[in-house]
Amino acid sequence: MLIFNDDFARMQDYKSYTKAKNEQKQMKYKLLEIVESVFEDSFARLKPETRNAIDMICFLATDKGFVYAKDTYFAKEHNISARTIRRVMKTLEDAGKIVKAHRSSSKHNGRGAAVYFFVDHPCFTHWQQYFGFDVQADVQAESTEIPCESKDEGAKKVSTYYLPNNYIKDHFMYKTIPFIKGVPKLINHTFKHIFKEALKDFYLRIRMASQKICQSGSITLSKKDIHSVAYESIHVLFTYIKTRSMSFEEQCKLVYQIALNKFNDLVKIEDKNDDSESITLSRKMVRKEMLPEWFQEQQEKEKTTDTEVDLCREETEEEEIARMKAILAHYA
Repeated sequence: MLIFNDDFARMQDYKSYTKAKNEQKQMKYKLLEIVESVFEDSFARLKPETRNAIDMICFLATDKGFVYAKDTYFAKEHNISARTIRRVMKTLEDAGKIVKAHRSSSKHNGRGAAVYFFVDHPCFTHWQQYFGFDVQADVQAESTEIPCESKDEGAKKVSTYYLPNNYIKDHFMYKTIPFIKGVPKLINHTFKHIFKEALKDFYLRIRMASQKICQSGSITLSKKDIHSVAYESIHVLFTYIKTRSMSFEEQCKLVYQIALNKFNDLVKIEDKNDDSESITLSRKMVRKEMLPEWFQEQQEKEKTTDTEVDLCREETEEEEIARMKAILAHYA
């Protein structure tokens, strides 16, 4: 069976069955006892590294009832072969204590890493209904209790294999992935717990609105602008649905229309800025270059010569007028 990426993301977001460390320990001991009952006396003859690996597998399955770390990871952590891990899981699978599935590979269309579901975990009922596991009825049935005397609670069997507390906190499998794939980080942090998986559909509608604007106006929107409009549009939608009940389809249409209007406003603002820049460029003054000194001196000499010529021309005209007056006086 293949588990696709969307289903795997929902598996990681599923609520944890254990809430406190004490509940984690109790669930781990329960799963360990089931594993020991499968191996019976041979469990004690396993290498300490193999038993520690089994302990780690049981611990990782306490929260949601499944383990998805690769066999090579457990082998590397406990210095054993991956074949040993596969043999242990095959034994549990043949005994009907776990169900094996595979994630879809990101490199090809085939199977990826294995995912193991513990049948006796309380969350298995949910996974069986979700994925439709074909598990026999007697696999999940608990063994019938044999009437006997009550045991002393002090003699209760407790496993001696455990992980240190600091390792539990720092282990990468202990932390669930807090993001929805395909949605920007800021929008994930702000609205993931409000809209959950619907957030991916809302962001898809916003991208469709941006593509429509780009195609109609032959423009290109930056990634920053798209993310900003997406955040504002989803925030407006969140404010709107606080006071009104809307179906999912209506919410998708509304967020699309909000984003479309905001993209239109953004394009109009950019057009105005372009027009103002063009006006500024048209009114720009002509540059005045610095002239060399020799050229400036030459221009000053030419100006001086022109003024002297003008003065000479003015004196000649005055003399001519005076001469004409003298001539007229002589004839008078």
